[in-house]
Amino acid sequence: MTNVIFHIDEESRWEQLLSNLEYFAAAHATDDVIEVVINGPAVRSFNGFDVHPEYGNRISALVKLGVRFVICGNSLKNRQIPNDNIPESISIVPQGIEEIVARESEGYAYIKP
Repeated sequence: MTNVIFHIDEESRWEQLLSNLEYFAAAHATDDVIEVVINGPAVRSFNGFDVHPEYGNRISALVKLGVRFVICGNSLKNRQIPNDNIPESISIVPQGIEEIVARESEGYAYIKP
């Protein structure tokens, strides 16, 4: 069993991240813990999924496979994105980097597409 943390902090990397996640989760979701940390400019996509609405559907499908998504509360605050814009399936954590450090200390593999 390998626990994995994916990290996205660039809005332009969503397509690659979601593709990587879809392939990885299809092969490993039942055996591994998969978490995604979203911070920095990548949180802009959560302004109601205005820019890329299909990402919401893909994230929902990944959540159904057991992928856990967390988003940085500091990044949301810094970009004035209300917590109400975040889907219920995505947890808000105080700091994205702190979440990554905690998971890596637990032995998670770190992937940043």
